[in-house]
Amino acid sequence: MPRIAFDIMLLAFYLVTANPATTGMPLHEYLGVGVFVLMVAHVVMSGEGLGGRGRWTQRVLNGVLLVALAFCVVSGIMVSGALLPSLGLYATGYYFWDPVHALSAKVLLAALLVHIVLRIPVVISVFRRHSSNSFAR
Repeated sequence: MPRIAFDIMLLAFYLVTANPATTGMPLHEYLGVGVFVLMVAHVVMSGEGLGGRGRWTQRVLNGVLLVALAFCVVSGIMVSGALLPSLGLYATGYYFWDPVHALSAKVLLAALLVHIVLRIPVVISVFRRHSSNSFAR
């Protein structure tokens, strides 16, 4: 159950971060780094990774999620107007990296929605098991 709570918290954190209109760009950039770290923790905690258990379709989806996340993070850092300059750094190529960031963010969102839909039965079974265990006490 704690892992499900972590996943729900990560989803909420991602949804806030994915909408820079709600946070403003500087906070969007810093939260984006935090979401990246938490998503890595999610992958490690799930124990699946790319080569883990599951059907080949699940592994393909995990690969798409990983590649989209990597492109989103790298391109986000490259177009950074707050995070990178706060470190005394500046990246060139904004007109290349900005469309990459926009596209990878959309692919990440789409793949994440598929991932969530495929995991709904697992979440339901965990909640059912948890509720039946609490009634048995």
